[in-house]
Amino acid sequence: MKRALMALACAATAALVAPAVAAPAQAHTTTGSKARPLDPAAALRKKFVPGHGVRFVSSGKTDFGGMTTVKSGAKGTLAFGRSGVAASDIAFKIDYAALLGNDEDLKGLDKPIRTITIGRTAYLSGGFYSNLLPEGKKWLRMRGEDPDSALQMIGEFVNPLDWRNLKAVLATTKAKGPGGVVNGAKTTVYRGAITLKQLSAVVPSLRKGLTAADGKNVVNWKIWIGADQLVRKVSTSMTMTTKYKKTTMEIESTNSTSFVGWGSKVTVKAPPKSTVADLSDLDGGVPDMPDMINLGD
Repeated sequence: MKRALMALACAATAALVAPAVAAPAQAHTTTGSKARPLDPAAALRKKFVPGHGVRFVSSGKTDFGGMTTVKSGAKGTLAFGRSGVAASDIAFKIDYAALLGNDEDLKGLDKPIRTITIGRTAYLSGGFYSNLLPEGKKWLRMRGEDPDSALQMIGEFVNPLDWRNLKAVLATTKAKGPGGVVNGAKTTVYRGAITLKQLSAVVPSLRKGLTAADGKNVVNWKIWIGADQLVRKVSTSMTMTTKYKKTTMEIESTNSTSFVGWGSKVTVKAPPKSTVADLSDLDGGVPDMPDMINLGD
C-alpha cells in the first residue's frame, strides 16, 4: 500500500548516481590569493545554511511507446539544513488522465497535489488523497520516508541539490559553452551523459532494484551554471526499454527544472496537527495503480 501511495507522489522513477571524479572548477573565491577555486559542488555546499533555501519550477513529459504521453509539472520551496535539503513544500500535478479511463476508484489521481516534507516525515494533500482522508482531515502523514523522495521529481535523474550527485554528473561533461542569461544570471551550459549504473554509485538508496539491464540506460543532461557556480537550470532526457503486456516498449522521458532565489530566507512548517491523518486512519483500502503507472519502478 505504501509503495502505491508514493508512486502517486513521484513524477519520475529512477536512480541517480556516478563515480566520484572531480567536477570542473571555475569561479574563484575572493577570500585571498591562496583560496581554492569553487566548483559547483562546493558552491552548493556553501549554501547549506539553516533558515535559507531556494525555489524551483519543473516540467516533464513521459512518452509510453507512442501509446500515450503523461505530462507533469511542479514548483515549490526547498529549505536547507547544514548538510543538504532538510525540508520542502512542493505543489505538483501529473496528467494521468490518459491512463485512468473511467476508473472511479482512481478519481483525483491527475489532480494537483501538495507535499510538505520535513526530515523523514511527509505530508500530502489534495488530488487522490482527498478521496481517502476522513472528514475534517486535509493531510496524510507518512513517516520514515527517504528525505530525497520528494526531490526525485526535481531534475528527475539528475539531482542538483545533492552535491555528490552534481559532482558525479559534471564529471561526465562532454562539452560546454555560453548558456545565455537564465533567471537573470549569465551562465555556462555543460552537456554530457551518464548511465544509471554510474549514478547509483553515489546515491545508495537508488541501488535497490536496479538490474544490470537498467544500469545501462543513459541519461543525457544539460546544466546551466552561473558565474557564482550555482545551478540555474537542469534538463534531462532518457529512453529506456521495458516490457508491458508481453510487448517491448520504449519509454522516453524528458525533464526541465529552473532554480531561483539561492540563499533566500525560507520557512517550511508542518500542517496543523488537527488536520493530519495517518495511514491507519484512511477510509477504505488503497486501490491498485494502473500497470503502466508503475512501469520502471
